[in-house]
Amino acid sequence: MNQDIQTQDQLIEYLTSIDQQHLITYIHNYTQQQITEFIDQINQLNRNYPGGIKEYANRARKLLLDASEDVNPFAEYTAHVPQGQNVDIYSEEYCRLEQLGVEEIKDTCFVLVAGGLGERLGYDGIKVALPIELVTNTTYLEYYCQFILNLQKKHGNKLLPFAIMTSDDTHKLTLQLLENNLYFGLQKEQVTLIKQEKVPAMLDNLAHFAQVPGKLLIDTKPHGHGDIHTLLYMSGLAQKWKNEGRKWLFIFQDTNAQAFRALPVVLGVSKENKFELNSVVVSRKPGEAVGAICYLVDKNNKGLTLNVEYNQLDPLVKAQGGEPVDEQGFSKYPGNINCLLFSLIEYETVLQETKGLIAEFINPKYADATKTKFKSSSRLECMMQDYPKLLGPENKVGFTALNRRFCFSACKNDLATAQAKQKSNLPLECAGSSENDFYWLNAELLRMAGVQIPDSVSDELNYNGLEFKFGPKIVLHPSFGVTLSEIKSRIKGKVQISSNSTVILGGQAELNSVNIDGYAQLFGNGQFNVDIKGADGPKLVALEQQDGVPGYIKIRGYRLQK
Repeated sequence: MNQDIQTQDQLIEYLTSIDQQHLITYIHNYTQQQITEFIDQINQLNRNYPGGIKEYANRARKLLLDASEDVNPFAEYTAHVPQGQNVDIYSEEYCRLEQLGVEEIKDTCFVLVAGGLGERLGYDGIKVALPIELVTNTTYLEYYCQFILNLQKKHGNKLLPFAIMTSDDTHKLTLQLLENNLYFGLQKEQVTLIKQEKVPAMLDNLAHFAQVPGKLLIDTKPHGHGDIHTLLYMSGLAQKWKNEGRKWLFIFQDTNAQAFRALPVVLGVSKENKFELNSVVVSRKPGEAVGAICYLVDKNNKGLTLNVEYNQLDPLVKAQGGEPVDEQGFSKYPGNINCLLFSLIEYETVLQETKGLIAEFINPKYADATKTKFKSSSRLECMMQDYPKLLGPENKVGFTALNRRFCFSACKNDLATAQAKQKSNLPLECAGSSENDFYWLNAELLRMAGVQIPDSVSDELNYNGLEFKFGPKIVLHPSFGVTLSEIKSRIKGKVQISSNSTVILGGQAELNSVNIDGYAQLFGNGQFNVDIKGADGPKLVALEQQDGVPGYIKIRGYRLQK
C-alpha cells in the first residue's frame, strides 16, 4: 500500500520516481490550494488501484509496447467449440434444473453493474431508471429489486445481499432513485453501492499521464466493468458474504430484464456440473457484434474457456478456415451476454490471490505511422467477462445456453442504430425491442403454464422505417411467480387471453376460469373467475413528433395511447 503524500516536496519526489515529472513542470504557477487538490487526487488514485498509479503505469507500458507492435493476444491459441449445457426452455430438463436451482437461491448474492449513462440510447439519465415497458412504467432497478424481494420470500424472507456498482456519473442518481422509492421494498442494509473510480489517461507509449487542460490535475477516464471484481475484493464484500456462508454470486448488467428468469436454471446447471464460473450464452450469428465463448488451446496444449471479443475473433478463426456454423447458420461459438454466475468460495479465493485485477487491454488511436503518440488520450480498460484469465486449466468454467429471447434482451442502441441492425437482420437491442421481448416472455411463460394466448400481432408500428410488431402486452409482476413452476401453480382452470389484450398479473392471484379480451389488472390474493370483453386496452402508436416528449418515450419512437 502506498503511503499518502503530505507535502509538495514529497509530491515532486514521488512523481519523478515513477517518470511522471512532466506533470509538475509548471507547479510553481499554481496556488497552494490547487497543489493540495492535486496531492489529494494522487493519493485517491493510489488508493483506488491495487499497487497504485506506479503499478498502473508499468502495466500500461507493456500493453502499449504490444499495441505498437501489433501483437495479437490470441496468436498462440487455436479456438475450439466450448463445453457447456444447452437447455431447451420447453423441455422437462428445464423444469428439473429450475427446481434444483431454486433451492440455491437462499445462498445467492446479487451484483448489478450500473456504471453507465444512456448516451448510446440518446437518453439523458441513468439506464436503471428507464421503464422496461410503458404499461406500468416499471423501471429496471425497481424490477430487479422486486425480483430479489420475491426470491427471498421463497426462503423465509432471508435477506439476499444486493450490491450495485456505480460510477461518478451514476452514483448520486442511483442512490436518489433507491431512497426516493424506499429501496423498492428491500431493506436498506441489504443494498450496498460500490463506486467505480476512474484511471489516468495517457498521452504516449511511455504511459505519461495526461492533464486536465489548464489544471495540475490528471485527466481520468472509465476503466471498464471489469472493475467489479477489484471492488468486490477491496470493499471486502466477497469475503464478508463467503464468511456468512453464501455460495453463489450472480453478476448481471443494467438493462437486461430477462436475466432473472434464467437464474434458477443457471443455478441448477452450476450445482450439477460444479462450475466455478457459469456464463449464460445465446445463439449468435457470425459477424454479430457480440463476444463469443470459445475453448482456447495454447501451444502447450493447455485449454481455457474464455470470451473472445468479436473484433478479435475474426483474425483468430480466419487462420482456422473461418467460423464454424450449425445447420441454422448460427455460430458454434455461442454469444456472451455478461450474465455470470460464480461459485463464491472459489471466487473469493481467486480474489485474495489476485486482488481482483483483471487482465487489461488498451486501444490507442495513434497520431501517425510511428505509433508513438496518440490522437487523443487513452487508458487501460478491463472487462468482467475476462475473469477466466485469472484461472488455470484445473478451474471448471462452463456455460448455460438458453433461448435468446428468454434470457437476453439488452436496451442499449438508439433508433438510428436499431434501423441499421434491422436492415442487417440483427437483433435491434433498443428500447422498443426490449419492451417487445419483455411482453413476449411474459406471454410465453403463461403459454407454458397452460394459458391460451394466440401468437399474433396486435400493434404494428412504423417509425421512420423502423418496424415493431407487438403481440399481447402482458406484465407479470415477480410476486405472481419467479419460476415457471410457481407460475403454473397460479393457473387453476381454463384461461384465455386475446392478442389484443393488455394484462397485469401480480400477487398471489389464482386464475380459475378467466377469459380476457381487452384490459385487465388482476393483482391480489384470491381466486379470479372473470370474463372481460370489450374493455379497450391501451395501444402503442408511432410518435408523430418528438418535441416535448419525455426522453424515455422518445428513444422508443412510439407512445402508449390510453
